[in-house]
Amino acid sequence: MRIKTSLVSGAALGVMLACGLGVAAHAQDNTTAWKGAPQWSNDDVYFKVRGRILLDAVFQDVKRDGPGGDFDTRNVRGRQVFLGVEGKLNNYVAYKAEGGAVNGGAWAWDDVVIEVKPTEATSILFGNIKVAGLENLTSTRFTTFMDRGPYGDFGVDSYQLGVVGKYQGPNYSFTGGVQGGSINNADVAVGANADSKERLVITGRAHWAPIVTDTDKVHVAASYRYRNRGDEGAFAYTGRTNTAYTNGTTFYTTGGIGNRDNTIAVEGAWVHGPFSFQGEYSNIDVTRAGTAGSDPTIKVGYAFVSFWPTGETRNYDPVAGEFKRPKILNPITAGGFGGVELALRYDFADLKDAYDTLNVKPATSQAGEYTGWTLGVNYYPTAYVRFQANYTDGKSDNIGLNQDYDVKQFQLRAQLDF
Repeated sequence: MRIKTSLVSGAALGVMLACGLGVAAHAQDNTTAWKGAPQWSNDDVYFKVRGRILLDAVFQDVKRDGPGGDFDTRNVRGRQVFLGVEGKLNNYVAYKAEGGAVNGGAWAWDDVVIEVKPTEATSILFGNIKVAGLENLTSTRFTTFMDRGPYGDFGVDSYQLGVVGKYQGPNYSFTGGVQGGSINNADVAVGANADSKERLVITGRAHWAPIVTDTDKVHVAASYRYRNRGDEGAFAYTGRTNTAYTNGTTFYTTGGIGNRDNTIAVEGAWVHGPFSFQGEYSNIDVTRAGTAGSDPTIKVGYAFVSFWPTGETRNYDPVAGEFKRPKILNPITAGGFGGVELALRYDFADLKDAYDTLNVKPATSQAGEYTGWTLGVNYYPTAYVRFQANYTDGKSDNIGLNQDYDVKQFQLRAQLDF
């Protein structure tokens, strides 16, 4: 079943929750804290309105190796405009709901979660949830780069609707989820009197932070994902050039080939004062749909380094195994300059095995290889405001005439969240 509501409904729900909490806490004193927006608390109850505005500008210069023609793009766009609520009814039940407009598209939901905590260390979550991937689990508000690259496109799942269990220790965690598609997807309806099963996704992740000191944090993690498409279309492994923007051009893809797949992924990160390193890699074994060829293996990953010349450090949470909001040492609200982060990233996606395992090989195919280098600069006037600039030099090396692309890409972002 899918839930389709407007953001107005979400706002109304938030007002109702706020009123309910106010009545429940009538006989007690309320406190208000400022966390980008007011947060009202009373004992073990709290309520907060949340949201974000991400505005982008994207410029691309694309060269092709054949007669298809070169092209340029230039677009100013609303990457995300979200509004939502979060809160806690008591020490055992919490909630979060946030949605909005994405990339000029229809209104949709991201986080829609009911969390039940049987104990301090355990959580059972119901809703639209991410399960695995270090950069995937890190909010877009806090990722070092403007986009997660091909790894975010198909190396790991984004928000999926289902149930997720978590156990968290002081520097480790175990997470498992059983999910279907996104809450924003329409129901799978093949036709009357026909099988209509959505995808099944089973994911597990374990992380460990063996070193957690004031200056050094080390993160290692591994995850496993099983997917079965059910009666949905075959899984396609399609990526972009380190941007959420597209003008309809497909730079590299396998097309729809996957009936099922099994993914093993590893994560690693090291923070040393203002320096940090982070990387992830996924090996995806695909069970091909149909009889066009044998089963291929897809490989995708990234690595990057970053440095804060203003002295900050990336804010790693060893309990959750995620990165959180950075703490700016000298924000402009205190008379300072703010914080600056410099970063360099390498991305790759290897789809060639999807072509090599075909019984009959066509003259052209976009199941090739993508590589990209991205230079990033982030400026934080405060911890809740960020300006970003990314420059990417990417290349798609595909099969046959007029299938290769060289992309020079410059992106800018203005961001505020609360």
